[in-house]
Amino acid sequence: MIIVRSPLRVSFFGGGTDHPTWFNRPEPGAVLSTTINKYIYVQLRRLPAVFDFNYRVAWGMLEEVRCMNEICHPVVREVLKHYGAADDSGYEVIYNADLPSQTGLGSSSAFTVSLLHAYFGNLGRLSPKHVLAREAIFVEQELLKETVGCQDQIAAAHGGLNRIDFSPGGDHRVRPVNITPARRALLEDSLMMFFTGFTRSADAIEKKKVARFDDRTRELRAMYDMVAEGERILTNPNCPLTEFGRLLHHAWMEKRKLDASVSNPTIDGCYEAARKAGALGGKLLGAGGGGFLLMFVPPEARASVLSALSSLTFVPFRMEHDGTSVVLYNPDLTSNYLTSAARVS
Repeated sequence: MIIVRSPLRVSFFGGGTDHPTWFNRPEPGAVLSTTINKYIYVQLRRLPAVFDFNYRVAWGMLEEVRCMNEICHPVVREVLKHYGAADDSGYEVIYNADLPSQTGLGSSSAFTVSLLHAYFGNLGRLSPKHVLAREAIFVEQELLKETVGCQDQIAAAHGGLNRIDFSPGGDHRVRPVNITPARRALLEDSLMMFFTGFTRSADAIEKKKVARFDDRTRELRAMYDMVAEGERILTNPNCPLTEFGRLLHHAWMEKRKLDASVSNPTIDGCYEAARKAGALGGKLLGAGGGGFLLMFVPPEARASVLSALSSLTFVPFRMEHDGTSVVLYNPDLTSNYLTSAARVS
């Protein structure tokens, strides 16, 4: 048995420029993001050949099926089909998460990274983080044909506060953004995250945005430039962090221009209420349309913003730096052991 966890992420700047449709033009692509201490967990073990099914997958539903093609969960099905061996006896995959999926935190990619990490680990293969990121991108973009970028998979695999640059052909470079512990704590204390109460299909929204890339070149170039500016603010100890919050506001105004589906009147109302209460800026995380609203709030205004957004669920978080990691690995819990135990019982 193996249990793997991978972190969710908060993306600050550059979203959209991590999509191959953009950086393969070629146009420069980069994002500034951090992973947070909220996780996706995947438990995987081989199943003994004693059940009337070969695969058990527990997620939003419980699946017990005999062959891979009958698995409904698309990531589990395609990973097992593509990477599996002919002599696989079957697997149990159990999914758990700290926060809801389809909410702009990269949970789908964190699941893909976790599943690959667990599957390769169960086979005794040591997989470097850059390999897990690359394979997760392949699964989502090539096997599943989803309209997704590349930042979420890389963030979940590597962890930490990073600038990630993208090159034509899909090459990427991860560069940690080093800030002092005191500045890091102040940044964490200035970020507030609220659940809007509804989820959305990121793939559907991304398709609309990507279709309009030709008409949104100026906005995307501006969003790319904000990555360097955000990094400069964070790493310059003489620059007040409040500038980071104001830059987030500017980035959100640009992102809203990509497509009407990015926001809606309810989200706009919450955003403006937070700003009137003292927030300097923020954004809807992920593709847009719903999920989590991130606000940059000076510590002295936190109480006012909490009151202004009392209709939403406040979710505290801290930044993390581990990336995907193995929580439990017990090679004794193999199918042979389980088969013997079943016979004894």
